[in-house]
Amino acid sequence: MFTIKALYFPEINKVELKNVEKPVLRNSTDVIVKVTTTTICGSDIHIIKGAIPTEPGFVLGHEYVGIIESVGKDVKNFKAGDRVIGPPAPYCGKCEPCKNGYVSHCANGGIHGAGITRGDIPGVHAEYTCVPHADSCLLKVPDNLTDEQVIFVSDIASTGYTGIEHSGLKEGETIVIFGCGPVGMATILTAKLHNPDKIIVVEKSETRLKKALKIGATHAISTDEDVLKNIAEYTNNKGADVVIDAAGLDITINQGIDCLGIGGRMFLVGIPKKPINIQSNNFYKNITFSMGLGDLKNISGLLNQVNEGNLDLTPLISHTMPLDDIESAIDLVQNKPDEVVKVIIKPQL
Repeated sequence: MFTIKALYFPEINKVELKNVEKPVLRNSTDVIVKVTTTTICGSDIHIIKGAIPTEPGFVLGHEYVGIIESVGKDVKNFKAGDRVIGPPAPYCGKCEPCKNGYVSHCANGGIHGAGITRGDIPGVHAEYTCVPHADSCLLKVPDNLTDEQVIFVSDIASTGYTGIEHSGLKEGETIVIFGCGPVGMATILTAKLHNPDKIIVVEKSETRLKKALKIGATHAISTDEDVLKNIAEYTNNKGADVVIDAAGLDITINQGIDCLGIGGRMFLVGIPKKPINIQSNNFYKNITFSMGLGDLKNISGLLNQVNEGNLDLTPLISHTMPLDDIESAIDLVQNKPDEVVKVIIKPQL
């Protein structure tokens, strides 16, 4: 039996770097990938804390870039040595949800590093992983791009951009983004692809507000301020055209609805940790409210935007650490969020 180093989740509120059995091909459509870069996600922390219910006893992680080591006999589009990136939730492309465009809800899929209750697909905080449905969900990474340039397109960028896409942001419009965590920051960067007139961000952390302004926000509002008054001032009392909520809090969702103008559109990408009480006093404004998972079909388009030089996600990297230090990285993400945007992990360091 071959073993590899990986970040294992044995029980709630505990992780450990340990040797585990190296993943093997389970099906003829699988590939084995040598992970060259992975990154810690807020969802990893939610799993560790028990906020995302699952059964412990698996390797964590779902964002990666790597090099294919071996392929199943029915894999047609990839070969050993190909450098690839894949979605957090591999999809078959053949079931009814996939055919209807809802690949994030693949009937034959699951989520990397989320345990037996979510498909039992190996996590990627490891030296190697197994990727199912390779031909359907993997993408080759252009040789001219580094891992650091593309690592975020599979999750936070595609999640943020899903809000942009569904809300129909147009050139010259005003967008307000609530929450400047990794998804909120990625939303700023992907919103710039549509050339809005104003990108207004709302966040409690002064450090993150400064970072948001540095990467493209035009206005930054602290939650200690009068949020609605400031947004009204910045929009000449017309209200925002689009709101993306990347916080998932009762107050931010209701402030988001409040600050929209007539016919405004709002998309919720933040995951609420408890039921949300939405006030009805803005019913008359004919707003559109949507929410949902990041659309994994966006990964290919975002990869092209990176390759064409239109999208630079590297400013989101705040730390680079070896796999041997991943327990410290998890602690950093959990306990010092003001110091962290995204930590990338390099198993080969």
